[in-house]
Formats: sequence, structure tokens, C-alpha cells
Amino acid sequence: GVLRGIERACAQAGIDPRDISHVMHGTTVATNTVLTSSGARVGLVTTRGYRQVLQIARSFVPGGLGGWVIYQKSEPMAPLELTIEADERLSARGEVVRPLDETALRAELARLRELGVEALTVCLINAYANGVHERRVRDLAREVMPDVPVSISSEVMPEMQEYERTVTTVANSYVRPKVESYVRKLEAEIGRRMGSARLRILRSDGGLASSEAAANYPVKLLMSGPAGGVSGAIWVGMNAGFPNLLTFDMGGTSTDVALVQDGRAKLRRETTVGDVTVRASSIDVR
Repeated sequence: GVLRGIERACAQAGIDPRDISHVMHGTTVATNTVLTSSGARVGLVTTRGYRQVLQIARSFVPGGLGGWVIYQKSEPMAPLELTIEADERLSARGEVVRPLDETALRAELARLRELGVEALTVCLINAYANGVHERRVRDLAREVMPDVPVSISSEVMPEMQEYERTVTTVANSYVRPKVESYVRKLEAEIGRRMGSARLRILRSDGGLASSEAAANYPVKLLMSGPAGGVSGAIWVGMNAGFPNLLTFDMGGTSTDVALVQDGRAKLRRETTVGDVTVRASSIDVR
């Protein structure tokens, strides 16, 4: 569909597709993967004692005062049966308090491989201060399960607060296989049909990411398509003389609205898709 759209636009404008140097693309692949719960089977590696980090989560319950009565908590994107513990510990300053037990971890990673994990998340305590143990776990995982993509929290979101860091990195793993496959195929077809055109993917905050960054850190694309809709609405509104807008963007799986004041959309620190909230900047789309 994307390639057909490019070809039709070029035909109408009388332009050879091979004369195009950049393709900027907003995609809802990551968004729809979360909304339809069709992501990867994710394994999670935590520090010993933190195995239930996703189950404990936060105490916030959506709804009114009695919302907790009817609230049905959704299943974590990395189930408890696919969560293993690494025997290691770093201090809050990033100093090694207890070295990583590599022998025990290899056996646990092999068990995850047998259980059929499709993506792996590594989120160890205090890794935001020092990612040395997470990088070593990734190296071991690549030896044990070479075909499984690994996301580590010290690269995806090197910030404190254990739950937010874990759920964000798990979400990255959850959508990564689908997004990576999509981006790689699209990039290959653009190269075949359009020569040296470079693919750029719209991020949730309205900025652009290289195809490599988009494939490795797709959690930053969760609102890619909706962010593109808002950016387009701002452009049309400004040219029509309307700097204050309420945008309405309806697709197959969601309807997205945003408030634009003086030609600018509000940015927020977190991204929410369905009932999943991750720590990634985005245009304030609801």
C-alpha cells in the first residue's frame, strides 16, 4: 500500500520515483500490534528478587472512585512464566555489588529458548547507572538464542524507576519483531524501486528516526501514525489560517484526537496505547 501510494503520487506529479532522495513514513504497525495484542512472545530477565515487577506495577486504577471494583487488569506483555532472575547486583551508583552468575543464567536462558520466546528483554536493577551486566546478559543470550532480538533497558530507557523502565523495554521487545520485519522489507523495496532513496520513520514525538533506529527501538514509534496525522493537520490548519485546532484521525483500530494551540501540539513525557503506558515522549494524542 505504501509503495503503491508513492508510485501514484509520482505518476500524478510527473516525477520519476528514482529522483526522490528521502521517504518519510508514519506507521501504525507498532500501535496496532499493541491494540490487538498480537506482539511477540516476550521473555524477561530481571535481577533476583524483582521477578514480579510487572505484576506489582503501580497502584493507579483507571475510572472513578469505584473503578477498582470493575477494573480488569490486562496481562503483562512478558508473562511471569517467561520471566527469569539473574543473580547479580549493582549499586545505585553503578558499582558492582554482586557479580553476574553466568553459569546459572545460561541454563535459564536455554529454558526460555525451549519455551519458544520470540524476543527477550533485559532489565536489571540500577542498570540505568551502569549497563555492564545487561550488555553481558545480551551477549550470553545471543549465544544461546542467536535468532531472538534482545532489548536492554540501559539502551532503550536508561532512567530510574524500575517499573517504568521495565514496561517500556518489554513493550519495545513486544512490537520489535513485527516492526523490524516491516521496516526491513519496506527499506528493501524502496531500494529496489527507487534507487538510493533513504527511509525515515516518524517517531511518536513528531521527529524522524533512521530505519535502523526504528527497527531497534520501535517503542518510540507507538504513536508514529497518529503523530503524522497531527503534523499534517497543523500544516493544513496554518495554511488555511486556523492555528487553533482539534484534530480527529480515525483508522481501523482507533480514533485519535489532539488539541493544537497557536499552531503547536502539546508534547508529553509518556505514550499511552490502549491501557499500556510507556516512558517515551509523544505528541499528546488521546
